[in-house]
Amino acid sequence: MSYFKTIVCFANSRKTAGRCIAGKEWQNGNPGEWIRPVSERQTHEISEAERCYRDGQEPQLLDIINVPCINHQPLSHQRENHEIDASCYWSSQDRLAWQRIDAWLDEPDTLWGTRQGSYSGLNNRVSIGEEDGSSLYLIRVKSLRLLVGLKAPEYPDSKRAVRGEFTYRNVNYRIDVTDPFIESHYLQQSDGQYDIAHPVLCLSLGDPFQGYYYKLIAAVLYPERFL
Repeated sequence: MSYFKTIVCFANSRKTAGRCIAGKEWQNGNPGEWIRPVSERQTHEISEAERCYRDGQEPQLLDIINVPCINHQPLSHQRENHEIDASCYWSSQDRLAWQRIDAWLDEPDTLWGTRQGSYSGLNNRVSIGEEDGSSLYLIRVKSLRLLVGLKAPEYPDSKRAVRGEFTYRNVNYRIDVTDPFIESHYLQQSDGQYDIAHPVLCLSLGDPFQGYYYKLIAAVLYPERFL
C-alpha cells in the first residue's frame, strides 16, 4: 500500500542516469526527519519521468513536495531511503521561503568523521564499515570556494569538474559537487576559483565505491538563486 511523504526539497543532484532527490519531512511547517526517495534500481536514482509533476515540471530546491512511496528501504549508510511508487505523479504544494531556512539546518559535530581523504579531496570519504546510518546534512558555512578545472591535472585527458572547499567546525573539507545547476554554470567559466559567501550546503553520502562512501555537495543554496 502506498503512502505519501511530504518533504522540503534540499537536493536534486546528479546521480548515474538520473537524480538523487532528498529533503526533510514537512510536519505542519516544522522540520522532521530526512527522506530520500529512491527507485527500485540497484543504484536507486530517480528518472526524469519518475520525479516530474503532472504538468511536466520537476522539483526545484525548497519546493514542498508530496512523494508517493511504497516501502522504507534503509541501507547501512542511508537510513533515510524510501522506495517511490513509480506509477504516481509527484506534486508540489508550496515552497519554503529562503528566510525560514535557518530552522531547517543541522549542527553535527563532524561531517561523518575526519582524517580520510582521496588524492583530490580532503576529509571527503568514509571507510565502509564506519558509517552510522545517516547520509544527509544541511549546514551553513562562512564561505564556499568552488574549484573549476581538471580533477586530476596529472592526467591531461581527465574531465573538468567542480569541487568545493569549505571549513566546518574548524575542519577543512574538499568535496565533489553534484549540484547540476552549479556544475552547469561554473563549467561554462574559465578554470579557476570562485567564492560564494555564507551558503547553505546539502551534503550527502554516496553509494559504496572501492571501499569507501564519498561525501558529496549535493546542493548549494544561497539567496540569489531564489530571486
